[in-house]
Amino acid sequence: MSTDLLVTMSDYIYQPLKNATEDIRLLKLTFDIRQALGRANVNPLVGQLKNYPLPLTTLSRRQRMLRAALLPSFNALSYVWGNPARTHEIIIDNKRLGITENLYKALRDIQKDAIGDVYVWADAICICQDDLLERSAQILLMREVYHAAADVRIWLGSPTEEGRRCLKFIADLTGIYGPEESDMVPSEESKFEEMFVKGLLIPTAGIVRAGCGFGQSLVQITDILDSDVRDDKVEMVLDDDATLSLHHDRIQMLVEWKPHSRHFKTVQDEDFVFIANLIDHELIQSCTWFERMWVVQELGASETASILGYGKSVWWESFLRAVYFLNYSLEAPINNIRKLTGLEKIRQSWNSGKRQPLRDLIRECRYRNATDPRDKIFSLIGMMGDKMNTFLMPDYTKSVSEVYANATFHFIEQSGSLDPLCGWQRLGRQKQLPSWIPDYSLNQDLAASPLVPIDGRESIFTASGHDHRSKYMALDQQKLKHFWTHLPTSGLCIDTIAILSNPLPEDVPFGSIEHMWHSTISSSGGLLDGFTKDVQSCLEDISSVVSMYSKYWNSLDQFSKHLPSVSTKSPSTARLPKSPKSTDRLSKHSQSTDQLARSSPLTEKPLLYFEPKKPDPFLHVIYILDAYLHSLLCGQISTTERLTRDEIQKFMSLNLPTDTTNPERESFLAKVCNSLRAGMTRRCMAVTKQGYIGAIPQEAQQGDLICVLFGCSVPVVLRKRIGEEYSFIGECYLHGFMDSEAIVFHVKGEFQVQKFVLC
Repeated sequence: MSTDLLVTMSDYIYQPLKNATEDIRLLKLTFDIRQALGRANVNPLVGQLKNYPLPLTTLSRRQRMLRAALLPSFNALSYVWGNPARTHEIIIDNKRLGITENLYKALRDIQKDAIGDVYVWADAICICQDDLLERSAQILLMREVYHAAADVRIWLGSPTEEGRRCLKFIADLTGIYGPEESDMVPSEESKFEEMFVKGLLIPTAGIVRAGCGFGQSLVQITDILDSDVRDDKVEMVLDDDATLSLHHDRIQMLVEWKPHSRHFKTVQDEDFVFIANLIDHELIQSCTWFERMWVVQELGASETASILGYGKSVWWESFLRAVYFLNYSLEAPINNIRKLTGLEKIRQSWNSGKRQPLRDLIRECRYRNATDPRDKIFSLIGMMGDKMNTFLMPDYTKSVSEVYANATFHFIEQSGSLDPLCGWQRLGRQKQLPSWIPDYSLNQDLAASPLVPIDGRESIFTASGHDHRSKYMALDQQKLKHFWTHLPTSGLCIDTIAILSNPLPEDVPFGSIEHMWHSTISSSGGLLDGFTKDVQSCLEDISSVVSMYSKYWNSLDQFSKHLPSVSTKSPSTARLPKSPKSTDRLSKHSQSTDQLARSSPLTEKPLLYFEPKKPDPFLHVIYILDAYLHSLLCGQISTTERLTRDEIQKFMSLNLPTDTTNPERESFLAKVCNSLRAGMTRRCMAVTKQGYIGAIPQEAQQGDLICVLFGCSVPVVLRKRIGEEYSFIGECYLHGFMDSEAIVFHVKGEFQVQKFVLC
């Protein structure tokens, strides 16, 4: 087709779908023999758009069977849009349609792999992007599209030598190559060759399509007869913070997978650490596909997926096996492996009828990007276990702020609590967002460690009590339609922030943060009753212990910190600096019941141990010391455990010789170091006017209020605006007010209920 003819063509105009909530368009991509032969001057992309009813999982078996019979076998494309400029074109029904460069290249790669005409679903072509109502309706069908596809083709990008090498290594190691794998070398121009190959391929393509169509029909029939993905059959499950509890068996199978010896021989001369770094950099870290929001649903709903790009093709399963084998069996670290684990967990959950809550999914996808910020919510709706409601209905006519507000209203209504306001990244928020609405577009890895559960568990704190005041019951859906920017709350004002430490960068060791916090407390003596020289000396001892923990933690590499539970070897701690002698004051305030110390044999170089000390109540009688210690860890030793007196005494009685290779002791060290890092990072030490001590958000200022809101399990920091209006700064730890103490003061008449309208 000549360029002049393309110029004279009119633009393609979409015809409305008969029912945008049930029907989809499929692109029938025309086979190009020149593309298949690797010729330089290929024909223009040509195709047809046809409408088909989708066999929705919400329909009856009979309806799904009928629709499945009409639906051709097709590939669903998962790719990154890239530059939104429509610099390329595809000819559809003899009319031009502008498409992006990435979509053009992806379709060319699919066309090259095909042996005849191929049906493809690609969002930028099969959905009219200029029709906001159609976009909103089709979003709810996307999970069905990717679930019904014969293969989800993941296009990673344009060919590079490094990318080809990575995919070739994966294919060689696993012995399994992707669909229609081809390393065809461009041939000389030959009309005879084109006619011969075309004459051979076209009949073959018909047979292959018939076989694939039959196979896909069998899959669809099985899926219809015994479907675990129907919304009325699914189960919403909770995943504990920072664990792989969902489908642990599946993850363990990947960890334990080993290649056939014959396949391993083909790659045994490789530098495995180098190839692991190359895969991590080329296929994960530098590949924007792994950063994209929509891929969670596109891969998550798929039954079969393959990676296409870099001139190679491998199955998703092969990719996972190779990455896990390198990381765990060969101990060649792949730092971004958690991104793959998160995707596979969601995929396995969805296909087995187990759905994660939307709030969990948002957290899981915290580092992912979306061109449209509203898609941080809309792209996950098809995968969630939450029941659909008016708050979550996709609507691109609404602003980002309203979409995020509606999602937050849903979380509040679902939990009966204000806890969903807490635990989100505050720095870099979109300015137009009301202060209480989390900015779901931000990377939540940069947020301070949450003090409230992020997985639906019951909170370990009970700042607002156990009665009706522990529930938020002020949500009025009628008023929210017009006043969604304001959230009415009520509660108790505890005190005003008088002194706070300076914020420090997140990459500063927690020992340095504690040094700053120590200085803040030391300079607050005028506000603190009982701030004696003995107390100051004990604070110095606490700093000494924290410094030892920090030096130990900083001596470990990242692999040792994050993979102790799956590595067969304990991380080396030979670089741990020798600790100074414990002072008498430190010993005085230490006690432990550690059973490991009692069972450890005496050696010339003793292992890490905790010396049993005589109990001394002084440490726990003095509020300053108790509050300071608890604030360092925000009152918790893990996300599910409160900090106890025994834990504090074990923590304070630490001895650190040079040899600390005992796995059980290292486990305790890791637990404490993680808790210290989580407790202090991105927080400041604060002292209130009445002398209360706590850990508050870095965004807090002098004069801000610390309050307990009814329906919130932890205290929060608010900033006065006008009248009853306040800005929400974030949750905090305030020692002595985490367990209903404010409610007790209220019952005694010392605190009065106030209204706080968050805006």
